Amino acid sequence: MKPLAVLKLVRLSALPSALADIFGGTAVALACGATLTHGRLPWLLVATAGIYLGGMGANDLLHLRKDRLLGKRRPLVTGEVSFGLASAVTVGLYALGLAGAALAGVALPALLLAGLTVLYNVLAAGRVQGVRVTHPRLQSAAGVAVIACCRALNVCLPALALLPHPWSCALLSWAAGSVFAYFCVVTSLSLLEDAGGGWPFLRPAQLVLLPIVLALPVNRLFQPGAAASPVLGTLAPMLVAAALLLQLWRVLDAARAEPTPQRLGACVATGIRGESLLMAAFALACAPQHPWLGLAALACYPAGRLLSRWISPT
Repeated sequence: MKPLAVLKLVRLSALPSALADIFGGTAVALACGATLTHGRLPWLLVATAGIYLGGMGANDLLHLRKDRLLGKRRPLVTGEVSFGLASAVTVGLYALGLAGAALAGVALPALLLAGLTVLYNVLAAGRVQGVRVTHPRLQSAAGVAVIACCRALNVCLPALALLPHPWSCALLSWAAGSVFAYFCVVTSLSLLEDAGGGWPFLRPAQLVLLPIVLALPVNRLFQPGAAASPVLGTLAPMLVAAALLLQLWRVLDAARAEPTPQRLGACVATGIRGESLLMAAFALACAPQHPWLGLAALACYPAGRLLSRWISPT
């Protein structure tokens, strides 16, 4: 067993996007009136890291038979990691994440998040029939909704930790709704990757991403105080959002021209990494007085790209 194989098992290159959720979610919480508590932020990062990586490990464990049939070069399929070690790593990561969540004051939401990641992996496994893998439409739709809920809940963790009544803030609903919609699109592409087609969906995906990505930054333009930060609070988030859209449209155009699993996989990888840019736009728009949150989320993007050279995020 090689250490790199374990990092491939948990898809380490996708982790920066989950950490960016915490930075973006913290900015949203501050815009809702929260007071930044630095002591909780590190534990929130530990919580999301443990649960996210644990969910990736669970994905390989629960999809082993499907991955073998589809010929995916994942560590469990190739034998680089044993089933027992993969199980131990997955359980350990979940335990680490839940411990961090307890110290951050969000034990119950984190437990729900962990449970939803397992549920998604069960739903996304599809049905193996002989040498074929099928994805029933209702089961697939449920899986898309569940993983989108996971990412939306991950963004909401800071608000749940820092605000006494988080759901009274309309901005949090905007943020959660945008992330939910964004990952509905990205996860649908992931299912198409397994199916090896689905080009009719790609053009609508391009169109619907525009309002999804721009919804919260545009909403903040019309909030009191937006004019006081014309660069960090207005121009910067719009530029970051535009950069995300251009990257997504580019890979989706390529997939429309050649809708193969490889091209669709590139769309999924770009969408996952692009979450860091989405969170950077959110953070800069919501908390321009704390630009380090936006910069931290933004830094997660090159970190994810760099790690992707050795470890696939999908």
